[in-house]
Amino acid sequence: MSKIITQITTTNIRRWVYLATVILFAGSLAAWFLGRDRLPRTIRIATGEKGGLYYKLGEDISPLLNQKTGRKVIVQSTPGSQANYQSLLSSDVELAIIQAGSVAVENLAVVTPLFPDYMFFIVRQGSGITSLVEMAGHHIALGPNGSGMRQSALQVLAHFGIRAADLKSTQSYFLDLLQNPQLDGAIVTTGIENPDLRVLLASNDFAVLPIPSAAAIALSQPFLLDVELPAGLYGNRHPLPPEPTPTLATTAYLVARPDASRKLVRAALEAVHEESLRLKVPTLISRTEASQWVSTRLHRTAHDYFHPADNISWIKDVMESINATKELLVALGTGFYLLWLRWRGLKAREADAFLRKQKDRLDWFLQQTLTIEESQMHSRHLQELQDFLDEVTTIKLQALRELTEEGLRGDQSFSIFLDQCAGLRNKIQLKILSYQNAE
Repeated sequence: MSKIITQITTTNIRRWVYLATVILFAGSLAAWFLGRDRLPRTIRIATGEKGGLYYKLGEDISPLLNQKTGRKVIVQSTPGSQANYQSLLSSDVELAIIQAGSVAVENLAVVTPLFPDYMFFIVRQGSGITSLVEMAGHHIALGPNGSGMRQSALQVLAHFGIRAADLKSTQSYFLDLLQNPQLDGAIVTTGIENPDLRVLLASNDFAVLPIPSAAAIALSQPFLLDVELPAGLYGNRHPLPPEPTPTLATTAYLVARPDASRKLVRAALEAVHEESLRLKVPTLISRTEASQWVSTRLHRTAHDYFHPADNISWIKDVMESINATKELLVALGTGFYLLWLRWRGLKAREADAFLRKQKDRLDWFLQQTLTIEESQMHSRHLQELQDFLDEVTTIKLQALRELTEEGLRGDQSFSIFLDQCAGLRNKIQLKILSYQNAE
């Protein structure tokens, strides 16, 4: 055992440490490569029907997201929120716009709220429908299966005891009202900037019904708020609605999977809140108000974005992790300390041996300069003196390269050597100048 210990040198320990470092580096590199935050090669956004606000917003975000990530962005038209939810779960898209309350969001993470989605109970002029309860038995468009507006409409109709089976033509898109005279109305949940909704209501062939019990419905539905549509929001010749109209509103969310790339989520947040998107969507919820519109969990990057003051929470997580493994850390620390003591002792002995070798080498360099000094005293030839000057310079440079021991560099003998080189160079240079002037 003692023989093995005496064979241990700093070189051996250095090799072991180097090997361990290589293994640790390779393992860390592999873990980083497999677990690093990577942007997807293509960013796909599930939105809604073409012509609708969700699709329009996706097209507005697309170039901003492309600019920030350098990735191709594809805006996909879909039936709506439920279809978007399924696309996210199956990893067919990276981002999606959904309507709050239309799907269960336990498996999703909110990136940001976008804008309020208002409910419009639209009826054709002359249809005879003057209230929500009178919609039963009529051809009412609720939106296609898989859409959030259909889900919201059914939730509100249920409050009045009306089922989908009590209506006709419920899967039509609300813009079909312009082409299909059999449709008597539609229940639409969307943002007020929806282009299709503006086209529909600009015709002045339709009326918007109030929801008298909006406040009561909002109490029973966590994702709905009772709001009021201002008079004259739409319409060309006649203001529509003609007076403030009570209704309900929910929220449009941009969502992702909980494991979505932090870089992707950050880029999406910046595209929504730090660009000129509000000029195109005036009702866009601002960054300062965003947290007030989210009743479900935010993506971790979104939480840090909206709550920068909470970013110190990671310190608590680190401290808890350290406390859970303190025994292991103490054992590892003790082991490394003992190894360091052994290393320091061996290193000190090797340093002494190395210093002695360096001093012997310094003595040799000094002797070389003395030999040159003796030789140049009898020289009268310019070329020979120049050669002596070059030799002194070469000796000095070689010594500076080889004699790297800090203890030696601070030793008086090393200073004497440098002074000897400098003095000898000056002496030779003066002789060269004097002979050159004499010629």
